[in-house]
Amino acid sequence: MSTVLSIVYHLEVVQLDAFQLVLVGTVLETSCFLFEMPTGVVADLYSRRRSVLIGMFLYGLGFLMEGALPWFAPVLLAQVVWGCGDTFITGALEAWIASEEEDKPIDKVFLRGSQMGQIGGVLGVVLGTLLGNINLQMPIILGGSLCLLLGLVMVRIMPETNFSPAIEERQGLLKDFVCLFKLNLGFVKGAPVLLALLAITLCGGLASEGFDRLSTAHFLDDTVIPVIGPLNSVTWFGVISLIGSGLGILASQLLIARMEKKGTVSRTSVAMSTSAGYILCLVLFAVGRSFWFMLLVFLLAGLMRTIKEPVLAAWMNDQVDEKMRATVFSTSGQLDSFGQIIGGPIVGLVAQQVSIPWGLVCTAFLLLPALFLVPVAGKKRD
Repeated sequence: MSTVLSIVYHLEVVQLDAFQLVLVGTVLETSCFLFEMPTGVVADLYSRRRSVLIGMFLYGLGFLMEGALPWFAPVLLAQVVWGCGDTFITGALEAWIASEEEDKPIDKVFLRGSQMGQIGGVLGVVLGTLLGNINLQMPIILGGSLCLLLGLVMVRIMPETNFSPAIEERQGLLKDFVCLFKLNLGFVKGAPVLLALLAITLCGGLASEGFDRLSTAHFLDDTVIPVIGPLNSVTWFGVISLIGSGLGILASQLLIARMEKKGTVSRTSVAMSTSAGYILCLVLFAVGRSFWFMLLVFLLAGLMRTIKEPVLAAWMNDQVDEKMRATVFSTSGQLDSFGQIIGGPIVGLVAQQVSIPWGLVCTAFLLLPALFLVPVAGKKRD
Protein backbone atom coordinates (compact mmCIF):
# COMPACT_ATOMS: atom_id res chain seq x y z
CA MET A 1 0.00 0.00 0.00
CA SER A 2 2.82 2.42 0.83
CA THR A 3 4.84 1.79 -2.32
CA VAL A 4 2.29 1.18 -5.08
CA LEU A 5 2.07 4.89 -5.98
CA SER A 6 5.33 6.07 -4.42
CA ILE A 7 6.89 7.18 -7.72
CA VAL A 8 3.73 9.12 -8.62
CA TYR A 9 3.83 10.70 -5.15
CA HIS A 10 7.48 11.66 -5.58
CA LEU A 11 6.76 13.27 -8.93
CA GLU A 12 3.46 15.02 -8.29
CA VAL A 13 3.51 15.92 -4.57
CA VAL A 14 7.20 16.10 -3.63
CA GLN A 15 7.96 17.32 -7.20
CA LEU A 16 11.32 15.57 -7.52
CA ASP A 17 13.27 16.01 -10.74
CA ALA A 18 14.77 13.05 -12.63
CA PHE A 19 18.10 13.20 -10.79
CA GLN A 20 16.45 13.40 -7.37
CA LEU A 21 14.16 10.48 -8.28
CA VAL A 22 17.13 8.28 -9.17
CA LEU A 23 18.99 9.46 -6.06
CA VAL A 24 16.10 8.36 -3.83
CA GLY A 25 16.31 4.83 -5.25
CA THR A 26 20.09 4.75 -5.00
CA VAL A 27 20.03 5.88 -1.35
CA LEU A 28 17.51 3.12 -0.54
CA GLU A 29 19.59 0.35 -2.16
CA THR A 30 22.83 1.70 -0.65
CA SER A 31 21.24 1.78 2.81
CA CYS A 32 20.14 -1.84 2.42
CA PHE A 33 23.64 -2.81 1.31
CA LEU A 34 25.45 -1.02 4.16
CA PHE A 35 23.14 -2.05 7.00
CA GLU A 36 22.49 -5.66 5.92
CA MET A 37 25.51 -7.32 7.55
CA PRO A 38 25.47 -5.44 10.92
CA THR A 39 21.76 -6.07 11.42
CA GLY A 40 22.19 -9.77 10.63
CA VAL A 41 24.90 -10.01 13.26
CA VAL A 42 22.63 -8.31 15.81
CA ALA A 43 19.94 -10.94 15.11
CA ASP A 44 22.36 -13.84 15.64
CA LEU A 45 23.94 -12.31 18.76
CA TYR A 46 20.91 -10.98 20.60
CA SER A 47 17.51 -12.04 19.22
CA ARG A 48 15.86 -12.67 15.85
CA ARG A 49 12.53 -11.62 17.38
CA ARG A 50 13.97 -8.34 18.62
CA SER A 51 15.55 -7.66 15.24
CA VAL A 52 12.24 -8.20 13.41
CA LEU A 53 10.41 -5.93 15.86
CA ILE A 54 12.97 -3.15 15.43
CA GLY A 55 12.59 -3.53 11.67
CA MET A 56 8.80 -3.21 11.81
CA PHE A 57 8.98 -0.01 13.86
CA LEU A 58 11.61 1.48 11.54
CA TYR A 59 9.42 0.53 8.56
CA GLY A 60 6.51 2.42 10.08
CA LEU A 61 8.60 5.44 11.02
CA GLY A 62 10.18 5.63 7.57
CA PHE A 63 6.87 5.50 5.71
CA LEU A 64 5.33 8.06 8.07
CA MET A 65 8.24 10.43 7.43
CA GLU A 66 7.97 9.95 3.68
CA GLY A 67 4.22 10.53 3.54
CA ALA A 68 3.85 13.29 6.11
CA LEU A 69 6.85 15.43 5.07
CA PRO A 70 6.64 15.94 1.27
CA TRP A 71 10.04 17.54 0.76
CA PHE A 72 13.20 16.12 -0.79
CA ALA A 73 15.40 15.99 2.35
CA PRO A 74 12.85 14.16 4.58
CA VAL A 75 12.00 11.76 1.74
CA LEU A 76 15.70 11.01 1.28
CA LEU A 77 16.14 10.44 5.03
CA ALA A 78 13.04 8.23 5.05
CA GLN A 79 14.72 5.87 2.56
CA VAL A 80 17.59 5.40 5.03
CA VAL A 81 15.18 4.75 7.92
CA TRP A 82 12.91 2.22 6.25
CA GLY A 83 15.82 0.73 4.27
CA CYS A 84 17.56 0.10 7.60
CA GLY A 85 14.32 -1.41 8.93
CA ASP A 86 14.21 -3.76 5.97
CA THR A 87 17.70 -5.06 6.80
CA PHE A 88 16.68 -5.74 10.42
CA ILE A 89 13.86 -7.94 9.08
CA THR A 90 15.69 -9.59 6.16
CA GLY A 91 17.64 -12.58 7.41
CA ALA A 92 16.27 -12.36 10.94
CA LEU A 93 12.76 -13.27 9.78
CA GLU A 94 13.88 -16.30 7.78
CA ALA A 95 16.16 -17.43 10.61
CA TRP A 96 13.38 -16.99 13.19
CA ILE A 97 10.90 -18.97 11.06
CA ALA A 98 13.39 -21.78 10.43
CA SER A 99 14.14 -22.10 14.16
CA GLU A 100 10.54 -21.94 15.37
CA GLU A 101 9.22 -24.28 12.62
CA GLU A 102 12.15 -26.68 12.53
CA ASP A 103 9.86 -29.72 12.62
CA LYS A 104 8.05 -28.68 9.40
CA PRO A 105 9.18 -28.88 5.73
CA ILE A 106 10.84 -25.51 5.28
CA ASP A 107 10.24 -25.35 1.50
CA LYS A 108 6.50 -25.48 2.10
CA VAL A 109 6.70 -22.92 4.92
CA PHE A 110 8.63 -20.39 2.81
CA LEU A 111 6.37 -20.96 -0.21
CA ARG A 112 3.31 -20.38 1.95
CA GLY A 113 4.90 -17.19 3.26
CA SER A 114 5.58 -16.03 -0.30
CA GLN A 115 1.96 -16.81 -1.18
CA MET A 116 0.68 -14.71 1.72
CA GLY A 117 2.97 -11.90 0.59
CA GLN A 118 1.35 -12.07 -2.86
CA ILE A 119 -2.12 -11.88 -1.28
CA GLY A 120 -1.00 -8.89 0.77
CA GLY A 121 0.36 -7.33 -2.42
CA VAL A 122 -3.03 -7.66 -4.13
CA LEU A 123 -4.82 -5.99 -1.21
CA GLY A 124 -2.12 -3.32 -1.02
CA VAL A 125 -2.42 -2.45 -4.71
CA VAL A 126 -6.21 -2.15 -4.49
CA LEU A 127 -6.27 -0.12 -1.26
CA GLY A 128 -3.27 2.00 -2.23
CA THR A 129 -4.81 2.87 -5.59
CA LEU A 130 -8.21 3.72 -4.07
CA LEU A 131 -6.68 5.91 -1.36
CA GLY A 132 -4.20 7.46 -3.79
CA ASN A 133 -7.06 8.69 -5.95
CA ILE A 134 -8.27 10.65 -2.93
CA ASN A 135 -4.86 11.85 -1.71
CA LEU A 136 -1.43 10.50 -2.68
CA GLN A 137 -0.10 10.91 0.87
CA MET A 138 -2.85 8.75 2.44
CA PRO A 139 -1.65 5.24 1.43
CA ILE A 140 1.92 5.99 2.52
CA ILE A 141 0.90 7.40 5.91
CA LEU A 142 -1.68 4.67 6.54
CA GLY A 143 0.82 1.96 5.51
CA GLY A 144 3.38 3.36 7.97
CA SER A 145 0.77 3.50 10.74
CA LEU A 146 -0.23 -0.12 10.11
CA CYS A 147 3.45 -1.19 10.32
CA LEU A 148 3.70 0.45 13.74
CA LEU A 149 0.44 -1.21 14.82
CA LEU A 150 1.64 -4.60 13.58
CA GLY A 151 4.89 -4.10 15.53
CA LEU A 152 2.89 -3.50 18.73
CA VAL A 153 0.79 -6.63 18.09
CA MET A 154 3.92 -8.69 17.44
CA VAL A 155 5.42 -7.55 20.76
CA ARG A 156 2.58 -9.42 22.45
CA ILE A 157 2.16 -12.50 20.24
CA MET A 158 5.51 -13.23 18.54
CA PRO A 159 7.27 -16.16 20.28
CA GLU A 160 10.96 -17.02 20.35
CA THR A 161 11.57 -20.36 22.02
CA ASN A 162 14.47 -21.95 20.11
CA PHE A 163 17.00 -19.12 19.89
CA SER A 164 20.51 -19.51 21.20
CA PRO A 165 23.13 -16.80 20.59
CA ALA A 166 25.96 -17.55 18.16
CA ILE A 167 28.52 -16.48 20.79
CA GLU A 168 27.85 -17.40 24.40
CA GLU A 169 30.59 -15.31 26.03
CA ARG A 170 30.29 -11.62 25.13
CA GLN A 171 33.32 -9.38 24.76
CA GLY A 172 31.62 -6.16 23.73
CA LEU A 173 29.57 -5.34 20.65
CA LEU A 174 32.48 -4.53 18.33
CA LYS A 175 34.55 -7.59 19.29
CA ASP A 176 31.48 -9.82 19.10
CA PHE A 177 30.71 -8.43 15.64
CA VAL A 178 34.26 -9.12 14.40
CA CYS A 179 34.25 -12.60 15.91
CA LEU A 180 30.92 -13.56 14.38
CA PHE A 181 31.95 -12.08 11.03
CA LYS A 182 35.08 -14.26 11.03
CA LEU A 183 33.07 -17.34 11.99
CA ASN A 184 30.58 -16.61 9.21
CA LEU A 185 33.32 -16.03 6.64
CA GLY A 186 35.09 -19.25 7.59
CA PHE A 187 31.83 -21.22 7.47
CA VAL A 188 30.87 -19.85 4.03
CA LYS A 189 34.36 -20.57 2.64
CA GLY A 190 34.04 -24.19 3.71
CA ALA A 191 30.58 -24.65 2.21
CA PRO A 192 30.79 -24.83 -1.61
CA VAL A 193 27.03 -25.33 -2.02
CA LEU A 194 26.33 -22.21 0.03
CA LEU A 195 28.91 -20.26 -1.96
CA ALA A 196 27.17 -21.28 -5.18
CA LEU A 197 23.76 -20.28 -3.78
CA LEU A 198 25.11 -16.87 -2.71
CA ALA A 199 26.59 -16.41 -6.19
CA ILE A 200 23.18 -17.23 -7.70
CA THR A 201 21.66 -14.56 -5.43
CA LEU A 202 24.21 -12.03 -6.71
CA CYS A 203 23.28 -12.90 -10.31
CA GLY A 204 19.61 -12.46 -9.42
CA GLY A 205 20.35 -8.98 -8.08
CA LEU A 206 22.28 -8.07 -11.21
CA ALA A 207 19.36 -9.21 -13.37
CA SER A 208 16.49 -7.68 -11.37
CA GLU A 209 17.11 -3.94 -11.44
CA GLY A 210 16.95 -3.60 -15.23
CA PHE A 211 13.72 -5.60 -15.40
CA ASP A 212 12.12 -3.57 -12.61
CA ARG A 213 13.19 -0.17 -13.99
CA LEU A 214 12.90 -0.66 -17.75
CA SER A 215 9.82 -2.85 -18.20
CA THR A 216 7.35 0.02 -17.72
CA ALA A 217 9.28 2.22 -20.15
CA HIS A 218 9.30 -0.63 -22.70
CA PHE A 219 5.52 -0.92 -22.47
CA LEU A 220 5.08 2.84 -22.85
CA ASP A 221 7.64 3.46 -25.59
CA ASP A 222 7.70 0.32 -27.74
CA THR A 223 4.10 -0.80 -28.01
CA VAL A 224 0.57 0.58 -28.10
CA ILE A 225 -1.32 -0.03 -24.87
CA PRO A 226 -4.99 -0.62 -25.75
CA VAL A 227 -7.65 1.53 -24.15
CA ILE A 228 -10.55 -0.72 -23.14
CA GLY A 229 -13.26 1.13 -21.25
CA PRO A 230 -11.69 2.40 -17.97
CA LEU A 231 -8.40 0.62 -18.75
CA ASN A 232 -6.11 3.47 -19.77
CA SER A 233 -2.31 3.28 -19.77
CA VAL A 234 -2.10 4.12 -16.05
CA THR A 235 -4.80 1.69 -14.90
CA TRP A 236 -3.27 -1.11 -16.98
CA PHE A 237 -0.17 -1.23 -14.75
CA GLY A 238 -2.31 -1.75 -11.66
CA VAL A 239 -4.18 -4.55 -13.47
CA ILE A 240 -0.90 -6.14 -14.58
CA SER A 241 0.35 -6.08 -10.99
CA LEU A 242 -2.84 -7.76 -9.77
CA ILE A 243 -2.66 -10.46 -12.48
CA GLY A 244 0.99 -11.12 -11.64
CA SER A 245 0.19 -11.50 -7.95
CA GLY A 246 -2.71 -13.83 -8.75
CA LEU A 247 -0.47 -16.04 -10.88
CA GLY A 248 2.13 -16.09 -8.10
CA ILE A 249 -0.48 -17.21 -5.56
CA LEU A 250 -1.71 -19.97 -7.89
CA ALA A 251 1.79 -21.21 -8.78
CA SER A 252 2.83 -21.33 -5.11
CA GLN A 253 -0.29 -23.31 -4.26
CA LEU A 254 0.38 -25.82 -7.06
CA LEU A 255 3.97 -26.28 -5.87
CA ILE A 256 2.81 -26.73 -2.26
CA ALA A 257 0.24 -29.30 -3.41
CA ARG A 258 2.96 -31.19 -5.27
CA MET A 259 5.12 -31.20 -2.12
CA GLU A 260 2.22 -32.56 -0.07
CA LYS A 261 1.69 -35.32 -2.64
CA LYS A 262 5.32 -36.30 -3.30
CA GLY A 263 6.92 -35.12 -0.04
CA THR A 264 9.46 -32.81 -1.72
CA VAL A 265 10.56 -31.25 -4.99
CA SER A 266 13.95 -31.09 -6.65
CA ARG A 267 15.36 -27.68 -5.80
CA THR A 268 17.91 -28.03 -8.57
CA SER A 269 15.18 -28.56 -11.15
CA VAL A 270 13.09 -25.65 -9.85
CA ALA A 271 16.05 -23.25 -9.72
CA MET A 272 17.32 -24.28 -13.16
CA SER A 273 13.94 -24.17 -14.89
CA THR A 274 12.92 -20.83 -13.36
CA SER A 275 16.29 -19.22 -14.12
CA ALA A 276 16.24 -20.43 -17.73
CA GLY A 277 12.58 -19.47 -18.06
CA TYR A 278 13.26 -15.97 -16.72
CA ILE A 279 16.09 -15.43 -19.23
CA LEU A 280 13.98 -16.67 -22.15
CA CYS A 281 10.91 -14.64 -21.18
CA LEU A 282 12.98 -11.50 -20.67
CA VAL A 283 14.57 -11.79 -24.13
CA LEU A 284 11.16 -12.41 -25.72
CA PHE A 285 9.74 -9.45 -23.80
CA ALA A 286 12.59 -7.25 -25.04
CA VAL A 287 12.11 -8.12 -28.73
CA GLY A 288 8.29 -8.09 -28.56
CA ARG A 289 6.20 -5.28 -30.01
CA SER A 290 2.68 -6.68 -29.67
CA PHE A 291 1.14 -5.60 -26.36
CA TRP A 292 -0.57 -8.95 -25.69
CA PHE A 293 2.58 -10.95 -26.43
CA MET A 294 4.67 -8.62 -24.25
CA LEU A 295 2.09 -8.89 -21.46
CA LEU A 296 2.20 -12.69 -21.56
CA VAL A 297 5.99 -13.03 -21.39
CA PHE A 298 6.25 -10.19 -18.82
CA LEU A 299 3.89 -12.04 -16.49
CA LEU A 300 5.75 -15.32 -17.03
CA ALA A 301 9.10 -13.64 -16.25
CA GLY A 302 7.71 -12.28 -12.98
CA LEU A 303 6.29 -15.72 -12.17
CA MET A 304 9.72 -17.33 -12.58
CA ARG A 305 11.15 -14.97 -9.93
CA THR A 306 8.21 -15.54 -7.59
CA ILE A 307 8.70 -19.31 -7.61
CA LYS A 308 12.50 -19.31 -7.45
CA GLU A 309 13.09 -17.02 -4.47
CA PRO A 310 11.42 -19.02 -1.63
CA VAL A 311 12.90 -22.29 -2.96
CA LEU A 312 16.39 -20.76 -2.94
CA ALA A 313 15.79 -19.44 0.59
CA ALA A 314 14.79 -22.92 1.82
CA TRP A 315 17.79 -24.48 0.03
CA MET A 316 20.13 -21.98 1.63
CA ASN A 317 18.59 -22.60 5.05
CA ASP A 318 19.58 -26.27 4.89
CA GLN A 319 23.22 -25.32 4.27
CA VAL A 320 23.53 -22.92 7.22
CA ASP A 321 24.44 -23.52 10.84
CA GLU A 322 21.44 -22.60 13.02
CA LYS A 323 23.36 -20.04 15.06
CA MET A 324 24.48 -18.11 11.98
CA ARG A 325 21.29 -18.20 9.94
CA ALA A 326 20.45 -14.50 10.22
CA THR A 327 23.99 -13.42 9.32
CA VAL A 328 24.12 -15.68 6.26
CA PHE A 329 20.65 -14.61 5.10
CA SER A 330 21.71 -10.99 5.59
CA THR A 331 24.79 -11.68 3.49
CA SER A 332 22.45 -13.01 0.80
CA GLY A 333 20.37 -9.83 0.99
CA GLN A 334 23.51 -7.73 0.85
CA LEU A 335 24.69 -9.52 -2.29
CA ASP A 336 21.26 -8.98 -3.87
CA SER A 337 21.46 -5.23 -3.11
CA PHE A 338 25.06 -5.09 -4.35
CA GLY A 339 23.99 -6.78 -7.57
CA GLN A 340 21.24 -4.21 -8.07
CA ILE A 341 23.63 -1.32 -7.37
CA ILE A 342 26.11 -2.68 -9.95
CA GLY A 343 23.67 -4.08 -12.51
CA GLY A 344 21.29 -1.11 -12.59
CA PRO A 345 23.77 1.47 -13.98
CA ILE A 346 25.18 -1.04 -16.51
CA VAL A 347 21.75 -1.84 -17.91
CA GLY A 348 20.68 1.81 -17.71
CA LEU A 349 23.73 2.88 -19.72
CA VAL A 350 22.99 0.30 -22.43
CA ALA A 351 19.35 1.43 -22.54
CA GLN A 352 20.40 5.07 -22.80
CA GLN A 353 23.11 4.62 -25.43
CA VAL A 354 21.47 1.88 -27.53
CA SER A 355 17.81 1.21 -26.71
CA ILE A 356 15.52 0.00 -23.93
CA PRO A 357 15.05 -3.46 -25.54
CA TRP A 358 18.82 -3.96 -25.66
CA GLY A 359 19.01 -2.90 -22.01
CA LEU A 360 16.50 -5.64 -21.18
CA VAL A 361 18.49 -8.19 -23.21
CA CYS A 362 21.59 -7.15 -21.26
CA THR A 363 19.61 -7.79 -18.05
CA ALA A 364 18.85 -11.33 -19.22
CA PHE A 365 22.52 -11.98 -19.99
CA LEU A 366 23.49 -10.96 -16.45
CA LEU A 367 21.61 -14.00 -15.13
CA LEU A 368 23.34 -16.48 -17.47
CA PRO A 369 26.04 -17.47 -14.91
CA ALA A 370 23.26 -18.82 -12.68
CA LEU A 371 22.65 -21.59 -15.23
CA PHE A 372 26.17 -22.87 -14.54
CA LEU A 373 26.02 -22.26 -10.79
CA VAL A 374 22.78 -24.17 -10.12
CA PRO A 375 24.29 -27.58 -11.13
CA VAL A 376 27.27 -26.80 -8.87
CA ALA A 377 24.92 -26.23 -5.93
CA GLY A 378 22.95 -29.34 -6.87
CA LYS A 379 25.91 -31.72 -6.73
CA LYS A 380 24.79 -32.66 -3.23
CA ARG A 381 21.46 -34.38 -2.93
CA ASP A 382 18.67 -31.79 -2.70
